[in-house]
Amino acid sequence: MTDRFFYCVSIVLHPIFLTTLGMIFIISLMMPGALPTQLMLLGFSAGYTILLPLIFIAFARMIGYVSSFQMRERRERVFALTVAAVCAFAFGHILNNWHAPAVMNAYVLGSALMLTLAALMSLFTRISLHAIGWGGLTALVSYLSYLHPGLSGLLAATVLLSGLAATARLKLNQHSPWQIYVGFALGFIVIWITFIISSL
Repeated sequence: MTDRFFYCVSIVLHPIFLTTLGMIFIISLMMPGALPTQLMLLGFSAGYTILLPLIFIAFARMIGYVSSFQMRERRERVFALTVAAVCAFAFGHILNNWHAPAVMNAYVLGSALMLTLAALMSLFTRISLHAIGWGGLTALVSYLSYLHPGLSGLLAATVLLSGLAATARLKLNQHSPWQIYVGFALGFIVIWITFIISSL
């Protein structure tokens, strides 16, 4: 029962959803009332950061390159992360051409960089992708809290969900504490650095 609960938590809080979740936060703060534009941006975000990577992974599984969607083997994780990074860079290029808000561009670029670093690190260690993703989202919410005071509740909820995602990965024996801590720190630092550079 406990393992099933934490497995469900791992699925619901999966990092593949976090770029689009971050976009929801940015759009609701930066573009209030522009519903058609909001929906278009969210559609592109979900398409490029969720749907396209899943299609590529499903195809790889169909031809036998990936044995399961859990991607336990090193080469499978590197493949999936590389695909996700390329899709995120492509989405970032689209946002740049549309002259999207700087925060949006920086977050998507930071997400693509996180995925690239995660792919490189996965060549040597099984770093926690959940921790990287939630570290990045926590950095985004902390930055938005800096720009828009009054988001302390959202920041607290993000930190709480980050802890829940990390706990689930530990309880399922998928990662060591070190892999969780390094992953979270990596995600947090990469996103903050992209925000700092984009604001110069």
